[in-house]
Formats: sequence, structure tokens, C-alpha cells
Amino acid sequence: MLSTYLSNHKAQLLAISEAQYCPFTCVGFIKTLKTKLLEACWLTAKKNNVPQKFSQPDLVQLITFLQSDPNIDSTAQACVEVMANLPQNINLAFINALMNEPTLHSLTKLIIYKVLLQQHSLNLIAYIDLKTLCFALTTDKESLEHLQPALEQDLLISSQAKNTEVINTFKHLCNAGLINSPLMSLFLLSLSWEQVNVVGNHASNTLTVDQTMQVLLQSSFAKLIPLANTFLNKVEEPHTIIALIRRLLGDKLDLLVSFETQLQAWQGDELSCSEFKRQLHTNWPKFEGELSSSRLIAGKALNTKLNAIEMSAMDSYSQAVFNLYNYYQHATAKKLAAEAVL
Repeated sequence: MLSTYLSNHKAQLLAISEAQYCPFTCVGFIKTLKTKLLEACWLTAKKNNVPQKFSQPDLVQLITFLQSDPNIDSTAQACVEVMANLPQNINLAFINALMNEPTLHSLTKLIIYKVLLQQHSLNLIAYIDLKTLCFALTTDKESLEHLQPALEQDLLISSQAKNTEVINTFKHLCNAGLINSPLMSLFLLSLSWEQVNVVGNHASNTLTVDQTMQVLLQSSFAKLIPLANTFLNKVEEPHTIIALIRRLLGDKLDLLVSFETQLQAWQGDELSCSEFKRQLHTNWPKFEGELSSSRLIAGKALNTKLNAIEMSAMDSYSQAVFNLYNYYQHATAKKLAAEAVL
């Protein structure tokens, strides 16, 4: 089925991939795209008399595909679509095989990242540990090695770390090119408001304004949104700030800024960006009491248990961070409880 996806449905694969990166596209819509793709793939396979069976992608076949088409995005997305129809033990074996094949490391990194963005990723988070995610998201081996001590001491997910440890972990994440990443989000979400302040002060002295605002917004404290908004016309990448504000507030942002203005500002329209800033500044006081004390991902409180409909209303990236955070909060609590018994 992998060859059927890649030979006949590349445009649909790329449409799904693009939608997963959009802060305005909900998981529910992406699931619809994926269902339509699966149905189309079945029909294509039947028409071409190809066995309608899913199996672990073959590494030799993947290398051949990449030699004929260097666009790894469609190949990675095809692998993820196949994985969605396989048992998790086979998926884990596939990921392990990929990681042991140096010629496919770029593809491997992208597949792991895409797995994190998938609806079924919650079942795989237990298998894809933080070290594997670091491998997927970092660009070089040296960065991964520098992060190793923080991983071994659970400093990415600890709320008990000392300020010096917090700053050192933050520095390593920045040096690894992970300023705006699921791992930075996970790290910041584990910190208290006081610790986020410490990180923010350090960031303002060592990073650009763009990067500092990105860091602060990933902490998910809604009270920081007015600050980020004041810098919207001074940063080099306002679309990144708008995406982070959207991923923090979710559809609650529609109360502050018209959806059309949000979308056009995110797409790079300068007039819409100015209008975004104006509307948010004007409307924030009306909802400040409701929002300023909140810590949110896609408009949902961090420790809220959500049903399937609420999860499907999130964008893919927000859902991935939400799943990642809640999994490691649960795992940490379970570990602490076990240690207390001993």
C-alpha cells in the first residue's frame, strides 16, 4: 500500500502534511482528509489489482523512492498513513529499524515528528521517549549529546528543578535549535510562573525579541499575550507569534480578533497584522478577568480531561503538545508515588 500512496496520491499526502502544520486547521478536519485518502487508496489498489494489505514499510523500497523523488515530506507522510493502520508493536519495530539506517536519518526524523502530530500518537508516546524526540528535532549529534544530562535527570519535565538547572536546560534547548518546538513547550509547561519569569529574563538578555516572545508564549500563560502583542510590529516573524497566540487561546482568540484577520495576518498580510494588533489590544480588557489567570493549550486548561470532540477541535501541533505534557505529568506522578512507597 505504501507504493500506492506515493505513486497515485501524492497531492493528498502533501495536503494532509500542510494542514498538520496550520494553527487554524483542526484535527477533526485532518481526520476527514485522512479518511478520504484511505478510501481513495483502497479504490486505487483494487483497480490496479494490488494487494489491499498494510505491512511494515520496507527500508530498501523507501531508499528507492527517495532516489527517484527527493521530497521526503510526501514519503514520510505516506509512511505515517501506513503506520496508522498497523499495530503499535510493528510501528515501534519500524521506527527502530529506521533509526539504525543512517542513509534514512532525515526521513526518520520527519516520520517521528509526524507521528507526534498524529491523532493516534498518544499510544506511541510511551514508546517514543524524550531522547528519541530530541533525535528527531535536533539537527546534529553534538546538540543531542549536550541535552543528554538534562534527559537523564528528567529536567525537561521537572517542576522541582533549581533555577540554575532550569537555565542550563533552557540554554541547551536553545543551542540545539529547539527554541520553538514541542520539547521547549514541554519544558516550559513543567515550570511555575516564577520559573518562567526567570527563563524570560534570561531570554530577554540573550535572545532576539522574536525568540523571547516565542519562548514566553510557549509557557501557555495567557497573561503574557498582551506583552507579545505589543511587539507584533517589531518582530521579524509576526506570523510565528500569531500562530503561538492561536495555539495558546484556540478559538477563544475569535473573541478578541476576527477569524479572517487572524488568518490573513498569519499568512503575512501587513495591514491585517496591524489590524490583529489593534483588535487584540482593544478587546483584551473585556476578557482579561477570564483569561489572565489561565494557562491554556488551544484554549483548554492544561490538566483538563478532554473528550474526543474537544481533542479533535485542536490543531495538530497543540494536540501533540497537550498529549505530550499530560503523558509525562502522569508518568512523573506515577514515578514519584512508586518512590514514596520505597
